[in-house]
Amino acid sequence: MKNRSKRPRYSKKERKKYNSIWGLNNSIALLNSKKYNIIRIILLKDSIAWRSNEIQDFYNSNKDLFNIVNKDIFINKYDEYRTQGIVIDFNGDLIVDLPDLFNADGNQCLLLLDRITDPQNLGQIIRTSECAGIDGIIVPDRHSVGITDTVIQVSQGAFINQNLYTCGNVHQTLLRLKKDGFWIVGIENSIDARPWHDIDYKGKIVIVAGSEGKGIRKLLLKNCDFLCTIPMKGKINSLNVSAAVSAILFERNRQLEE
Repeated sequence: MKNRSKRPRYSKKERKKYNSIWGLNNSIALLNSKKYNIIRIILLKDSIAWRSNEIQDFYNSNKDLFNIVNKDIFINKYDEYRTQGIVIDFNGDLIVDLPDLFNADGNQCLLLLDRITDPQNLGQIIRTSECAGIDGIIVPDRHSVGITDTVIQVSQGAFINQNLYTCGNVHQTLLRLKKDGFWIVGIENSIDARPWHDIDYKGKIVIVAGSEGKGIRKLLLKNCDFLCTIPMKGKINSLNVSAAVSAILFERNRQLEE
């Protein structure tokens, strides 16, 4: 069986200039957004994407962006990755600097990810966070997988509507957010941690999550006002980080709806 996780092949020079996504859901989400610049759309004739009404409507209005190819050419370039017959190359800022949030008021929630190096986890977290309606995700520019093509692919289009922020010094970023009126909540299994549903997530909140293997760095734990944990009843004593984040973000939503 061929490896289906292989990504489309481009030269290193090309990879620096733009990002790519593939698959019908991701593609439609991108085409419906005005946030990014579409460079080209590679469309396989008679594919699932070809038969999509949304793609055909966009094609009728933007034929100059499309490169319609036959099966032999498409498979030769994109192997058997699950593209559903469409690949889009685009550029634009996937991630930006964290803005000044001193004047932000009401219920504001940011998620800061410390040492998340698995692109699958990061992509799932972006998708969950967009569904949970949080205000932004902070992805440090060091000790992190970053916003790669795999990450945005796994997000299933959520990267388009979710604010993604970068930062250099995570410790200083948390201190800055504290000065801006945010409470810091760390997800950590420790004797000092409270059950996740006992934390008040209303107001201005930063939720800090670390990787399953390494957790949150000690220096960052010292910056946390509260620690929360999700007690386990099975024999495996830890949740995947994307699952833990999901539970806490939707607990926040439950509290906001009370």
